[in-house]
Amino acid sequence: MNERQNQDPSEAGRRTELRSRIRPLGAETADEVFLPFLDLCFNWSMDQPRVEVDELLERDDAAFYFKGWGRNGDIAVAAYAEDSNASDTTDKASADQDLHPDIVGLAWLRLAAIDAVIEKSAADPADDATTEAGSRFTGYGWVAADIPELSLAVLPDHQSQGIGGMLLDVVCTLAKMSGFPAVSLSVADGNGAARLYHDRGFVTVGRNGDSDILVRQLK
Repeated sequence: MNERQNQDPSEAGRRTELRSRIRPLGAETADEVFLPFLDLCFNWSMDQPRVEVDELLERDDAAFYFKGWGRNGDIAVAAYAEDSNASDTTDKASADQDLHPDIVGLAWLRLAAIDAVIEKSAADPADDATTEAGSRFTGYGWVAADIPELSLAVLPDHQSQGIGGMLLDVVCTLAKMSGFPAVSLSVADGNGAARLYHDRGFVTVGRNGDSDILVRQLK
């Protein structure tokens, strides 16, 4: 008997219900949709000084992850609340809904801008340039021009329900369908999310400050 046959029917039903609540976000998604989740990405630790949202809006490193959403290669999927009435179409996730209060989790992928990658490639190899080329930020988890960086966050009240893992599976599937060879990310020391990533096939390929850079091959 295979694993699927052994699966608890109630667990299978729960996963099916959860999967039905995950939908892609369109290219016209408003920047504001990303802010609650970007906030969680930057403020994951209660032991570190908090970075306020107003500051994130002004920081180049934060802007990299959401400003001007809809560039070539941008992919995002959202998990909606159980009682959400959101449409299954990507049009519902466009800029006409500023804050999407029914989104409880978000996973998104973004490539570094090609001009920043060119600058990075020309930088002195002896420099610690894993995140920057001069003043051009390329992502905390940057590894290559054709590999997008993953960001993922689930609102606190909805964590430990399998949402993060489902979002991760779906966004990686979409990345593979889009022809990307792999996805990368950065996870700070002490961040419990590292276990989820390793369980989903990510492996450590380097360091950036106090964080590991992880990659999951898709091909």
